[in-house]
This record gives sequence, C-alpha cells and structure tokens, in this order.
Amino acid sequence: MNIASRCLFLLLPFIAIKPALRLPRWGKITTLALLMPILSFSVVGLSAMVACDIPDAVKHVQLSRELCTLQHGGYSVHLTWDGTAGGAVGPHGVSLQQRRNILPGIYLVKSLDYFEGANEGTLSWEGADRVSLYIPVAGYYQNQKDVRREYSLKPWLYF
Repeated sequence: MNIASRCLFLLLPFIAIKPALRLPRWGKITTLALLMPILSFSVVGLSAMVACDIPDAVKHVQLSRELCTLQHGGYSVHLTWDGTAGGAVGPHGVSLQQRRNILPGIYLVKSLDYFEGANEGTLSWEGADRVSLYIPVAGYYQNQKDVRREYSLKPWLYF
C-alpha cells in the first residue's frame, strides 16, 4: 500500500500536462516552465522506486524486524532492527522506541535511542518504568564492545 500511494503521488504531476497544453500561448509556456522541474523530480523518484523498492517488495525482502517487545500498563517498549531496500544509503541499525496505543493501529511513539550498525539486542525490565538494553559485540560493528544502557520511561509519554 505504501508503494502504491507513493507511486500515485509521483504520477500526479503528469496529469497536469494535458490541461497545461490547452492554455493560451503565454499561459502554456509559463505553466510548462514551472511544471518541468516537478516532472523531472517525479521521473527521478519513479526511477528510484522501480530500481529499489518494487523488486524488494516483490521478493518480500524484510526491511524491519521486531527483536524484543516489553508491555507495561498502557505502553510498550520495542527494540527493532531497521534496514533499507536501497542498499548502503539509509538506516541499518537497531532502534529503541516507547509506544502508547491511542486507537487501534494508531500509536504515539517516542524514540529513545538508535544504534547504527547493530543487528541484534535484548531488553529487560530493571524496575518500575525502567528498562535495560543489551547489544552484544557480535551484533554491533562500530565500537566493537558490548552496549549496556538503562532508560527511564514515561508512563504517559509526555515529551
């Protein structure tokens, strides 16, 4: 659904070509001059989508996976691995988030931390509204050492 909506968004400027060609001479020239940069960005965006996103969607390449989830009261803490379909450019690491469910499928999200290059980790409770994160050496290539951190959580997710 995300790919379809992005594709539709990038195709919208092409719909404006036919009405622009019906305008009088100076209106046509001005409109097409303003429309050309937008059309070029759309072509670049569509090309990138065809080259990167669509093949991975067809192959069902996993771009994120849940490593650990802890529930407490009205909120939850999520440790997820995030990657991109585009190769080396973009995030490849582990993110820690606190989420509060507002409506079914709608969350208020607070990002707690991000570890570029990590690919595994664990979470555990350290007390009331405190969580401990552990990322082993094998799962984190930048510092080549274990990461152990504690985070204080806000029960109502006020920022």
